[in-house]
Amino acid sequence: MRRKIGPLFLAVGLLLAAVSVPAQQKPNDRIESFTFLDITDTHQTANGSNAALQQLVQDATRMSPPPAFIIDNGDVTEAGRLDEYARFKEGIAGLQSAQIRFYAIPGNHDVRWSPEGKEGFVNQFGKLYQSFDYGNVHFILLDSTVVLEHWGHFDKAELDWLKNDLKHVRTDTPVMLFMHHWIGRDAPDARMIDNEFDLVPILRNHNVMVFFTGHGHSDLVWHTNGTLTLMSRGLYQGSYLRVQVTPLLVTIDRFVKEKPGVPVHIATLPTTIKTKPSVLQVAWDDPDIAFLERRRPMALLSPRAITDNPDKETAQYRIDDGDWKPMTKDARDIWRDQFLTKEIPIGIHACDIRLTTSNNVTYEDELIFEVERGYNEPTRKWAVDLNDAIQSSPLLVGDTLYVSSLDGHVYALDKEKGKRRWSFPTKGQFLASPVIADGTLYIGSTDHNLYALDPATGHPRWHYDTGGPVFASAAEANGVVCVGGNGKILGLDAATGTLKWTQPAGSFFQSRAATDGENFYLGGWDNTLYALDVQTGTPRWKAHMGRAFYFSPAIASPFVTNDRVYICSNDNTLHAVNKRTGKDDWTASAPKGDDVFGYSSPVVSGTTVYVGGLGGHGDVYALDTTGKFLWRTPTGQTIYDSSPHLAPDGRSLAIMGVRGNVVILDTATGKNLWAYDLGPGNIFSTPEYDGRVVYTTTMMNDVQAINGPGVGSN
Repeated sequence: MRRKIGPLFLAVGLLLAAVSVPAQQKPNDRIESFTFLDITDTHQTANGSNAALQQLVQDATRMSPPPAFIIDNGDVTEAGRLDEYARFKEGIAGLQSAQIRFYAIPGNHDVRWSPEGKEGFVNQFGKLYQSFDYGNVHFILLDSTVVLEHWGHFDKAELDWLKNDLKHVRTDTPVMLFMHHWIGRDAPDARMIDNEFDLVPILRNHNVMVFFTGHGHSDLVWHTNGTLTLMSRGLYQGSYLRVQVTPLLVTIDRFVKEKPGVPVHIATLPTTIKTKPSVLQVAWDDPDIAFLERRRPMALLSPRAITDNPDKETAQYRIDDGDWKPMTKDARDIWRDQFLTKEIPIGIHACDIRLTTSNNVTYEDELIFEVERGYNEPTRKWAVDLNDAIQSSPLLVGDTLYVSSLDGHVYALDKEKGKRRWSFPTKGQFLASPVIADGTLYIGSTDHNLYALDPATGHPRWHYDTGGPVFASAAEANGVVCVGGNGKILGLDAATGTLKWTQPAGSFFQSRAATDGENFYLGGWDNTLYALDVQTGTPRWKAHMGRAFYFSPAIASPFVTNDRVYICSNDNTLHAVNKRTGKDDWTASAPKGDDVFGYSSPVVSGTTVYVGGLGGHGDVYALDTTGKFLWRTPTGQTIYDSSPHLAPDGRSLAIMGVRGNVVILDTATGKNLWAYDLGPGNIFSTPEYDGRVVYTTTMMNDVQAINGPGVGSN
């Protein structure tokens, strides 16, 4: 896994050194002729038509020769439901009798709303990622999905598997890769896979011919570091690819509904490596010092293709997701530039470098750098790299920070230095966040269990098998611990873990339960906010909200006060629900043009409600408890699942943007007090904040403690 923080300096001599490429082997003359089809984004619903699938089967069986197999790049279903998979398989039933194999990888729709998460996809198709050989071509199917999210990421275990898989593949063997999210471009939307650059060194020195992607619902062609990359708009929108392989050539055609039966030629590629592949080498022409006033990136493409004209080559760089700026080539054929760090925010940043050849082939890589300016600005107190991505929120209790990770461990870290005190392993991943109540830590895992741990030692006190993956975070009151599961809400004895009651629900849960000591409050994917009696689980009331399934009060967690429950549904509605009746006392919607209410959870302090928006501004709002807007502050970076976390004195709050920044705002005025950039890696968590230090987690495996201005200067 690429580290975000570490030595970055490379001498010019190293940049000019020859690229390490194994000696070329004789062409693989055993490649056989065959055809396969690539489809994507079928979005099958339970009651929707599967005519597009049936037509595909008819087209495939009529082709001469028929395809050996079909690969689906994900979003097989609309919401990952069992009845949707059943309907999908009805549509492709004819493939088996025609002896056409079928492979699939998950898309975000298959895991984002599935009560089983990725487990549901595995139950249907056997594997999340895999490789196989056919006709002496190596096919790699990657899982780029993040459970409960639409963004992309490659987990460490998958990248380790890929490294090992390619160890057994000859360097001249044609390789084709398939994934749902795209790589190598920032359109149709922002970069979707936050660690896409981790693929570059793994694939280097292999004969990677094509990347096949989906997700963007567009028919597009581009190059990712010299490798042809394709996207199709989706089978249900009338587009798929046919690939014909011969011993010498690979021919790719697209079939679109606008031209029935007439293939549109996309590309013809040689199957063998004729020259050393070009590699973009990037480095800093200065030392790795965070206090530098200038930074000097440099780049070189080596070797160039014979047909490339170096005089018509161009290179650019940008900081994070900013505008691209030109670089200049020096007399030694190295692209260079320098930029001032004065206007760059404090923290860790990416310098992306893009080089385009005279043949319009683009290569891209990134450099990581840090900016600091002294104790009058925020500083990084410590950073700890864990074993995998972190999707959950940290919990600070006393002098210990508790973190759960996708590597299946709960960690207890010393808050002063980040030193590990203990870790607790399970057989699943953790998406839920840890909760401590009455001296016990509660957390659910995708291994189906809710765990009760000793917070001091990590030793388990009990665990309970809920019957399905646990994505939601628990709450405890009066000796009962409550958590939302798949189609049910459970109440367990907090001391023993024995089941006290269950309450059926119309879907699954992913957010945190809340309690006032008498009732538990949970929002589910069935458009319902539940109020349940703590001791019996009996519903006090159920409140319906959200105009459709997608707008359920399920991502934001409820916040309970003396008289109300505050929660957001993802239809730009903040609900102030009367605790006694379950009816809205009032609702509020963000003004037109501002970010909408949706994923961020509301937090109430006194007579003020604080909540993050969903949109490009990164808006944070304050409203009074009558629904009147008090202030709005744009943070400049999209906020996704992160929610405000108030300091103990209530005077400031912390919140994080999905692309890696943490912002501290004055709660009275909304003024931006300070900010820190955490570096590459998407963020789907809420920070911990004690008024002086912010504790953060990211999808790049790390936990960071960030000092506010002046903190730690003595």
